[in-house]
Amino acid sequence: MDFTEARVNMVKSQAVPNMVQNQALLEGLLRIPREDYTTSAHREFAYSDHPVLWDDGGRRSLTPVQTGWMIQELDLTAGDRVLVVGAGSGYECAVLSAMGMEVFAVESDADLAARGARLTDPARVQWRVAPMADGWTDAGRFDAILICGAVAELPNKLIGQLQPDGVLVGIVGQSGDVTMRAVRVSGIPVRQVTLYETVAPVLPGFGESGGFRL
Repeated sequence: MDFTEARVNMVKSQAVPNMVQNQALLEGLLRIPREDYTTSAHREFAYSDHPVLWDDGGRRSLTPVQTGWMIQELDLTAGDRVLVVGAGSGYECAVLSAMGMEVFAVESDADLAARGARLTDPARVQWRVAPMADGWTDAGRFDAILICGAVAELPNKLIGQLQPDGVLVGIVGQSGDVTMRAVRVSGIPVRQVTLYETVAPVLPGFGESGGFRL
């Protein structure tokens, strides 16, 4: 399989027709080999418009279009500090780094985080193995937070790690939901907007209390 051709086709036939227009983001999607961030058995599905397995434990990625939409909604500027929650094997981290961001990755699965750290080593992404809902409290405030999966609630602890004009994008929903909501949270006082309906893999470790309900 020609993965380079598949990557170009993904951008042309999935991202661009679905209104992913940020040029730096499109270039990042073209640069990062998504097939490297999935299992060897699923490499050939890396550019399909479906979640793919990150590892043999069942954790799955966002789709390419979801990745594009959500990063675009962060409204980033080169040099911004971005926290990626539920970073998995690091694909979104690599794309953000290719866009010129300073990237911090939090992942609760130590094996996934170790793999992600290896894959993103040239990009100098900073990694931490920790409960994902806790974020990275001692790294200072972030310009943007990307949650790579669905959560029952947006944790106040994450929202509190944003800069006053920072933006958080995530998907709110629970296992078994037919549709979920992609949401954008920004500013102080907090403002929230529902962006669109979607469905995504549910991240482990996010409780249903102590969160920001929409």
